[in-house]
Amino acid sequence: MSVNFLEYMKFAISIILICFLVLVVWQWSSVSAVLDIFSTLSEEKQWSSRLKTPEDVLEYIVAHPKDVSLVAYKIGNSEKGIFYNSDEKRPLASTIKILVLAEYARQVELEIISPDELVNLADIDIYYLPNTDGGAHPNAVKELKEKAYINAANQVELRHIPWAMISYSDKAATDYLIERLGRDKLEKITASLQLNNQDVPLPIIGQFLSWSNHTFSNTPAERLNKYQAMRLKEYADEVYHWTNEWRSHQEFRAKETKQIKSRKGLKYQEQKAMTEATNCGGTARGYAQIMERIYSGSLISPQADEIIREYLEWPMQFPENQQQLDAFGAKGGSLAGIITEVWYLKPKKAQHARVAALFLKKIPGSVWFKMLQTYIQQEFQYKLLVDDKFFDLVREKLMNDQR
Repeated sequence: MSVNFLEYMKFAISIILICFLVLVVWQWSSVSAVLDIFSTLSEEKQWSSRLKTPEDVLEYIVAHPKDVSLVAYKIGNSEKGIFYNSDEKRPLASTIKILVLAEYARQVELEIISPDELVNLADIDIYYLPNTDGGAHPNAVKELKEKAYINAANQVELRHIPWAMISYSDKAATDYLIERLGRDKLEKITASLQLNNQDVPLPIIGQFLSWSNHTFSNTPAERLNKYQAMRLKEYADEVYHWTNEWRSHQEFRAKETKQIKSRKGLKYQEQKAMTEATNCGGTARGYAQIMERIYSGSLISPQADEIIREYLEWPMQFPENQQQLDAFGAKGGSLAGIITEVWYLKPKKAQHARVAALFLKKIPGSVWFKMLQTYIQQEFQYKLLVDDKFFDLVREKLMNDQR
């Protein structure tokens, strides 16, 4: 091999490396996103490969006692229930939408609002933050169009907005309702319903924008420290401020949408830290009791609770559930490192309905993705409520673990 050829090869390799580095710098946000995904998926990978059965979920709970709360019992027989870290306040993610639904039902019953009112879809779309909801809002709108619930004037009846919030976990629908129902009313709901140690709902878009937006010059860590030092009302003011910025200023929306589409958001671990520190919280015991009261008609009133049940019982549309269950109401939630599930359920052959609340936080990245893909935590919760032997096994293991 000649010296000239070697020199040529060195030169060519140098050019290739320079081009590669330029490409990496030019597309650094995309490269960084890919690296973040690989890093996230490597967290406790051994656990994600193990989670195949409800029994595996139980073993995961036993191995992560500080990060899981579980409450489950038969209505009317709570003394023989499972109360595992039941009074630890945990981030709720979308599960807190139950309280938004409760306030909607209360205002419908009092005729403050009418479910027949026509709402322009644009007034809901304004709260849509692209690429942040897994397609929930576009998919909800698509179904509303397929069912001809949107008229020629692009209007939809108000009754369909809580449906989108609960069935699709539509964040835009949620934020429209929060602002429509009124901050002052929502801030009173936990006290009026005698819900101790439970946070009130906040606009989701404002929470996301408080974590990261194009106007910030400080680091995520600095923002996290700032929010951790705030009182609840101060952080709520921050959230409503950013909600107003998004809703009221087209230029802000345009710049923020551009940043989101360029993937210049928070990394998974940064999202996880923000969520744990600032997301609205509640306890497993409190939310199990909320579900019990909704089922029994004692949360607000029998009439208002019937409205709530109409929306929460969306799982009953599936034929298999209709064959096996008399009632099934549910609302789950997920954010980075967090999964929450709250249910009431009555098997056809059972004398009593059962309730369960499962709250998980600090979930390793690989496990979080596995749960979102397989819903294995829901299989665990379903078996817990319909299989008495499995219920007794879980109770024995977790109660022994807490002694």
